[in-house]
Amino acid sequence: MISLTLVMMLTLALITSFVFIARGDRSLQNYGEMNAQARKLLEQFGEDLRAATDVTNFTVNTLTLTVPSNAAASATQDVTWDYNSVTGTVTRQTTASTATLARNVNTFQFYYANGNNVETTSLVEVKQVQISMRMLRLVASTITSEYVISAQFTMRAKSTAH
Repeated sequence: MISLTLVMMLTLALITSFVFIARGDRSLQNYGEMNAQARKLLEQFGEDLRAATDVTNFTVNTLTLTVPSNAAASATQDVTWDYNSVTGTVTRQTTASTATLARNVNTFQFYYANGNNVETTSLVEVKQVQISMRMLRLVASTITSEYVISAQFTMRAKSTAH
């Protein structure tokens, strides 16, 4: 009876350890996946902003840029970055396609500044853009989160007249 009790306690300890390790492993996988999504999003976003020749529309959750569509920059297309709070996704839409670059996004916001790092609401003055977002995933009643605050991207090719 005593040895059966000891075996049961040992089994319970092993199962508890296994569950704890499995939960930690899944949290690490979530961090890795969220980090990869954030890196890919920021890389594409930075590429679009550095090439942008104009900002045609912007809100706290949406940004539409005019971006060259070929290497010679002889043609342009509108690229819209959008955060959908209902689906928790950040998408990049062009005339040809729509790509979801981040999922499980809890909060997302664009910050717009003029060339002197002063917040602006004017289409003409927007010269720098920064992203702030929080991604959340739930694993076995434990929340894994990733906070992302980007550097301020400067639109080098944007004209200053509208």
